[in-house]
Amino acid sequence: MRSLNEHHRFEDICRAVARQRITRNILAATGPVSAGGDQGRDFETFLSYNKSNIQDAGVFFGLESNQLIVFCCTLQTSNIRRKVLADIATVMTPTPGPSVAAVFYFTEVDISVGMRHKLTQEALAEYGVRVELIDGNSIAELLSEPETLWIAREYLNVSTELISGTQEASTVGRVLNTGSVIVRSIFELDPIRDLGVHPPLQLDEWVGMTPYIRRSVDDDLDALVNAGSGLVILEGNSASGKTRTAYEALTRSTEKWGERAIVVPKDGTSLRALISAGFKLENTVVWLDDLEKFIGVDGVDEGLIRLFGASGVLFLATLRSAAKHAMASATAGAPGRSLATVSRAVMAGATSVRVDRSLNEEEVRAVKRQRSDRRISMALDKARHAGLAEFIAAGPATLERWRDGQDGANEVGAALVSAAVDFRRAGYFSPIPQEWIEAAFGDYLDPRTRRRISQAQMEPAFSWATETLHGASSCLEVVGDRLFSPFDYLVDHVQDQKEEEDRARRNGPSRILKTIPDAIWHEIQDRISENDPSFMSCVATSSLSFHPGLKFRYELLVENGSISHESLNDPGVLLNFVRSCTEASLCIPCHVAVLHLDLEAVLKALLDEFDTIPRSESLRLSESQMSAVRGLFSLAEDDANLSSPDSPVMDAAVNFPPHVWEEVGAFFLIHGAPTEGRLWQLFAAAQRGEPVKWPVSLKKNHGVLIPEYPRKRDSGTDVS
Repeated sequence: MRSLNEHHRFEDICRAVARQRITRNILAATGPVSAGGDQGRDFETFLSYNKSNIQDAGVFFGLESNQLIVFCCTLQTSNIRRKVLADIATVMTPTPGPSVAAVFYFTEVDISVGMRHKLTQEALAEYGVRVELIDGNSIAELLSEPETLWIAREYLNVSTELISGTQEASTVGRVLNTGSVIVRSIFELDPIRDLGVHPPLQLDEWVGMTPYIRRSVDDDLDALVNAGSGLVILEGNSASGKTRTAYEALTRSTEKWGERAIVVPKDGTSLRALISAGFKLENTVVWLDDLEKFIGVDGVDEGLIRLFGASGVLFLATLRSAAKHAMASATAGAPGRSLATVSRAVMAGATSVRVDRSLNEEEVRAVKRQRSDRRISMALDKARHAGLAEFIAAGPATLERWRDGQDGANEVGAALVSAAVDFRRAGYFSPIPQEWIEAAFGDYLDPRTRRRISQAQMEPAFSWATETLHGASSCLEVVGDRLFSPFDYLVDHVQDQKEEEDRARRNGPSRILKTIPDAIWHEIQDRISENDPSFMSCVATSSLSFHPGLKFRYELLVENGSISHESLNDPGVLLNFVRSCTEASLCIPCHVAVLHLDLEAVLKALLDEFDTIPRSESLRLSESQMSAVRGLFSLAEDDANLSSPDSPVMDAAVNFPPHVWEEVGAFFLIHGAPTEGRLWQLFAAAQRGEPVKWPVSLKKNHGVLIPEYPRKRDSGTDVS
């Protein structure tokens, strides 16, 4: 490390050793030490009221936890006496705050016993402070002990077989080298890879973990985790956020406990093997995600929990409600010691915290503050039948399943999903009949595969496509008898992907629609009824596509009177029409004119649905409410719609009282669309006869908070 000038890595090792062997309430220095202002302190303790966290390091003990301890590290080998005394002089420079009670000084170089005693005596006589020197040999011995081996493995990439020390260390090393158990601090563990947190959506620039939304159980959970021992179980349905909640509780507990070693076994047998090898669990956390994998006479039982829970070991577990029920009725195992018997005994000594799948009002308010992350905004707006964690977790899982199916896992099932997605992209927002999907899915298969498909294969293919993932969503959702809808996340993913390609090639919206196979357009044209709520939305989308047959059919129906004005003014039909326009980036007034619709009726449908939105901090919008908000937003995007006397929007909007548009403007101002909100308020003022100075230009917002609208524009500007 000295030859590579790796002072920071040496400091990390020393800090980990100090937390494991000296005291846990350690605060690391932020920024480079060489920048000054740190008084030569590589890290130091913070005030703690936990009297039991000081451990015997073999060199120092007896400090009170409210005393200040300073830690210094050096890789220097020459003039070590001068270096140590100079650093101690810097540390002891008088400053406001608590006085330094002790200095722990880590050196890479070995220091003789005589030199160590001389330096400690000089420091005590000159500065009145007790100094403990821990040299390279002492650090090596500390790192060879079973419960600190993880530090050597993490920071030095050292095989535990090469570490000199006790026989127990070598045996523990063999267990750790199998990969069946991980031992690290919480900040060195990957919550997704190592701890089992469900991967969240990866969306444009929004990657990695989503911000944590505080749950109502956090305070109770913190009290249990900070107690530091026993078995704590987070119970709930799949994808309710149990594992993420447990992980966040552990990170918060470092304020009291410091970076305790976290033991993450693969199963109960692996944990037993680690203990049998001589690893000391004291003052560690054992992570048991999906507790049912660990319960058993050869794994975690009530005896193991009782033995180690009483000696400062915290067992932190998650448990699905369905798995709890299954364990309670399991008969496997020896008579009198079945899995059900063991699980009941374990649960009897545990403290359980229930994590609900749905968010309560307090949690929804907390979520609202994180809407700047589009994944959370999308989940709140669309996960009406699922919880936030479910939607965020199921998105990537459903996409991966769809792709796996396309790559051979289930080509027929994936083709069914693809057909449903493209029916939705073509403007068909109603539940999709099974016979429509079966008539079109063949276009997504290789011709040779298509010819071999039998009717007997259809039922298992639909079962594959509708299988629920993470307890949340499936690629294809059953919404009625032989009626299906594609998961919104898949539709959005394809639409965003096509729009990205569109911007790269500088093509118009019609080119995006060209990627929808002919069979989809033909099936809609042949099968859709004029009374279908999605009829006008499909007509609008068809008018931009290379298959305008449905638009021609519509024009003939209007011409011969087969379509009545009443049906054209149906609110559900008009809201679907607006939805198709906003999702395909179409101009609403233009398409109203092309299709001979009544713009005043469109505005009335939008306002009536807008009035159903609760005026509260927590917004869980339905699909029709989102269509209304997106439509009103889209109409205000073009300043001329509201400021030009010749605008068809103005001609229609003046038929509604000004206070209505004032409310629309206030809504957008509150929810993160200041430009559009201000324009609607100016329009209301003009309608009241007040003098209005329309701005020459208004800076467009780039962070609309609810819902995740509008879609990306043809210009390439991302305003979502």
